[in-house]
Amino acid sequence: MKQPLRVLHFQGRMGKGGAETFMMNAYRNIDRSKFQFDFLIYNDFVDVKPYNVEIHELGGHIYAVPNPKKNIVGYIKGVNALLKEKHFDIVHNEVFFGGGLNLLLAKRAGIKKRIIHSHATKDGKKSNLFLTIARKLFDHLMKVNATDYLACSTEAGVGLYGENQPFIFVPNGIDIDMYRNVPLKKEIIRESLNIPKEAFVVGNIGRFEEQKNHFFLIDIFEEIVQKNSNSFLILIGEGSLRNKIEKMVLSKKLQKKVLFLGIRDDIPTLLKAMDVFAMPSLYEGLPISAVEAQAANIKLILSTEVSSETKLSKNVHFIKLEESAEKWAEIILEKPYGNEPLPELSQYDMKHTAMLLDEIYSK
Repeated sequence: MKQPLRVLHFQGRMGKGGAETFMMNAYRNIDRSKFQFDFLIYNDFVDVKPYNVEIHELGGHIYAVPNPKKNIVGYIKGVNALLKEKHFDIVHNEVFFGGGLNLLLAKRAGIKKRIIHSHATKDGKKSNLFLTIARKLFDHLMKVNATDYLACSTEAGVGLYGENQPFIFVPNGIDIDMYRNVPLKKEIIRESLNIPKEAFVVGNIGRFEEQKNHFFLIDIFEEIVQKNSNSFLILIGEGSLRNKIEKMVLSKKLQKKVLFLGIRDDIPTLLKAMDVFAMPSLYEGLPISAVEAQAANIKLILSTEVSSETKLSKNVHFIKLEESAEKWAEIILEKPYGNEPLPELSQYDMKHTAMLLDEIYSK
């Protein structure tokens, strides 16, 4: 019996972030008799394992190596040892900064198909002389070692590859029906969260990291409460800045109105409890949580740093980060709160995305 091709995903970590969620959606839907996924993560994140059991049940493996930010020599040795010891037919790199190095190591190991995949418009790292030189080096390594270029949006592709490199658009697919057909009523979901059924509810899904701009979101919510005291904010996710954000909420005396729900597996249900999904991110590619919110038919408010291709339904608004928190609050509070999908949303069905990846892997 012919063995499936093994695809090694350079991921860094396998938490509940957008890129990881996308790959797990793909793994569940792709023909696993043809392709099996393995994941390379950093030692720092071995305890971040919401998907570990499922990955093993599906037939995949997780391999940990030193974090290149802390030990680049150890990282190179670890990757080389893994590529020598295990057999992989394809490498699929989702790491934005430094992906070129991964492709070089894969090429030297004799792996013929080497995919680079952009999920963001920038790497989010500060600019200094060292990082400028490093970016140029990694960009060169990427261009001479990649065989396939993928991106979740036009902005994400241009952000990593530049204006002149063609790439394949791969939608951040989800199970759309799961978000459209939540059996519980909104009132019941809110009751389970201790939120009044007639309250105004804003939500956000994202890691508590600088990119997601939660501090500004709290400022916006403070303005919302001043305009409508019966308002609540649902925050879903974890991250290094959570404690600081919780302290900010306390300092503004909003702790009874802001719910920190952590990492959750019932996202479709929680989205149904919201009136508006707000994302004032500093940068994004095409965030999968915004696709989920549109599948759930709720109003979206996004920063203009989020790809314009994220608009897959009618009630989506883009606001500049330079606008005041009060202005953001006014637009968030404007009715209507529901949403209606555009035809473009249908291409984000995960079955379509899985078929596209099948074609790319099979070439």
